[in-house]
Amino acid sequence: MKTNAIQSIKGFKDILPSEIKYYKYIEKIIFDISNQYAINELRLPFIEKSELFMKSIGDNTDIVNKEMYNFIDKNGESICLRPEGTASVVRSVIEHNLVYDRGLKKQKYMYYGPMFRHEKPQKGRYRQFNQFGIEYFGFSDTNSDLELIILGGHVFDKLGLKNIKLHINSLGDKNDKKKYAGIVTKFFTSIKSKLDDYQLNTLNKNPLRLLDSKKDNIKDILEQIPTMTDTLSNESKTRFNILLDKLDAIGIDYILDNSIVRGLDYYNDTVFEWRDMSLGSQNAVCAGGRYDSLVQNTGGNDVPAIGFAMGIERIVELIKNIDISFDEQQFVIPIISTLAETESYGVELATSLRHRYPYLSFYATDSSASLSSQTKSALKINDTFIILITNENIKDKSITVRMKENKMNDTILTNDELIKLMDKSYG
Repeated sequence: MKTNAIQSIKGFKDILPSEIKYYKYIEKIIFDISNQYAINELRLPFIEKSELFMKSIGDNTDIVNKEMYNFIDKNGESICLRPEGTASVVRSVIEHNLVYDRGLKKQKYMYYGPMFRHEKPQKGRYRQFNQFGIEYFGFSDTNSDLELIILGGHVFDKLGLKNIKLHINSLGDKNDKKKYAGIVTKFFTSIKSKLDDYQLNTLNKNPLRLLDSKKDNIKDILEQIPTMTDTLSNESKTRFNILLDKLDAIGIDYILDNSIVRGLDYYNDTVFEWRDMSLGSQNAVCAGGRYDSLVQNTGGNDVPAIGFAMGIERIVELIKNIDISFDEQQFVIPIISTLAETESYGVELATSLRHRYPYLSFYATDSSASLSSQTKSALKINDTFIILITNENIKDKSITVRMKENKMNDTILTNDELIKLMDKSYG
């Protein structure tokens, strides 16, 4: 590459042809499973009003304060590239009366696409990244929590990922969170001297976020804090125990983890993450939980809700390490043409074959190159079957075929004979 060539922006990654197969593999699985669970798809704009995330995620979160791409548009309005999907889905279902219209409507939605956060790029973590998310609205029972967890596990099973572990916790209701935040604040205030500046700021603005800190200076200290589940109200504790009993009954393994607090203000009760330790400190590949007050806080009615989001780039890094049989179009048939520039017979033939065999690929070589050069290119693509169009073929509308079984010698066929041969071999 030339030194003065324009390069991509740091943290914004080109997905090259060699990696596309991993994305398509994941996308097929998540769309197929979403269909199995009768979940409808929503496609949302990449740009939203900044106030949507300030109001829903919370002013005291890193996403809003540090990571969100904010802009003032030509109308003087503060807009942003969406940093996550849940708030956008909530905005959409309120705006279009999808979950409340003269009464509560139960809905299940999925979304897939890019999100944007200005954070330190690292392996499997970029400033533009793809998320797959599921959101359930109108469901307050523990069976909705259970189904969502089963769905997430279903995706990982189909992907062939064996080392992912489910971590689960309960935040309780609004009062429980406030009460526990007080306990955490009191605990860390007593050891302020051991905290760095960032941790002191977090303690002041959002103390629960200290619980999922990966920094060594408080790693051992975190084990001494009373767990959140010990301080839950009776209602939240009963609800959480019912969910855990159901997980036990159907044999879903999980780890009770007090560090699962989720970084966004809108969560309550059940919260969970799937983690893979091979990814290092940033090991969460999917996370979610209940957000029963978010719809109302965003301007809608009182609608219970639960959802999760899955980071696609991290999953790509994981599936690169396992043996996958990709369902790809493996067979490509080269079409060589030695016709004059004014002739279109080769293009017409390729077009008709693509229509007849939509599951095959036909690659037209560069007809301005020499026959020798085109043949070399064709053999790299497919050394068993090549179609060749020459001036002689135009005269009687025939086709020349070179096949491995005929030692790649020229075989002249009529159009009907070519179709019969291909139907037999690839039909």
